[in-house]
Amino acid sequence: MRRAILLSAGMFLGCASTIDGTGGLDGGRDAGGDAASRRDAPADARDVPYFDTNAYDVFREDACPGTRPPAQRAYECDPLSRAGCPVGQGCYAFIEYPMVRCGSEIYRARCFDVGSTEPGLFCRSGTECSAGSGCFVTGAMNRCLRLCRLDGTEPRCQRGTVCEPTDLPDFGACQ
Repeated sequence: MRRAILLSAGMFLGCASTIDGTGGLDGGRDAGGDAASRRDAPADARDVPYFDTNAYDVFREDACPGTRPPAQRAYECDPLSRAGCPVGQGCYAFIEYPMVRCGSEIYRARCFDVGSTEPGLFCRSGTECSAGSGCFVTGAMNRCLRLCRLDGTEPRCQRGTVCEPTDLPDFGACQ
């Protein structure tokens, strides 16, 4: 019993020396050197952690210096009123992301064939949702959600849901 306790205590002591940065991966034993050579190393060399604490600091400077071009709106129809589309088609809003570095987004709305997936059900793309709704990433996977106006005017969300902002600045989604 004592051997098991001492063995487990020795394992934890060996691990502790690797965690605090004073030992190597071998639990503090030098690989071919003596303790004096490690002790005589400069303080900053002994205290270097095994990982670079600044390696994941991604914000260094603005990737797009100067003023950025404003986002553009190119709506061919109204996704909320469904006006502007022929029979059998619905108006769907989406974002066209820039193809060049530091370009501007284009917020679009176009007519596509009407989808049949009702709000609340799973979806893979916005055009498979019924007219007046879109496919959004939610905490419960991608779902068709009914579109709404963020200012509270019609169309409003049904009772028990709230009009939440989306990446589309002119439209919210009922959640």
